[in-house]
Amino acid sequence: MMSTVDVTGGLSDFWDYIRQPRPHRWAVWGVAVALPIFIFYGFSKYLIPHEEPKRQIIYFENWTQDRSVEEIRADWVARAKATTLHNAEKRAEYQRLADMMGVEYDSAEADQVTRETLGDEAALAAKKKPEPPKRSTIAERAARGAQAAPAATPATDR
Repeated sequence: MMSTVDVTGGLSDFWDYIRQPRPHRWAVWGVAVALPIFIFYGFSKYLIPHEEPKRQIIYFENWTQDRSVEEIRADWVARAKATTLHNAEKRAEYQRLADMMGVEYDSAEADQVTRETLGDEAALAAKKKPEPPKRSTIAERAARGAQAAPAATPATDR
């Protein structure tokens, strides 16, 4: 059907149409060129705005030059313990989510590392399920409201 495409005839017709003197030829060309430029500028400027990077102040720890090797290692161990505790808390959250969804999630090896690093008490504290906030019943709120409500002042018409 369209095995051979010949565009030369269409291009020659277009060129002949452009070359003919028409009264508003340059105004139409100006609008035809300016309108896409204006649209592309609007898209680039307002649709996807470019935000200048904001200044950031980054603080870092500054150590003295005379720190001993033991102090450096103690700091490393403290950071490692804090990271392990954070990971254990996140792992416990994922375990609770997996239990709710019925998905198998085995963290036995990671829990063993946590117990070795932090001790049994800290590992159990990290796995401890946080208590949901206690919600009062409607009756309790009504009882508190009656006690805490100030005496109503009589309304006067002015």
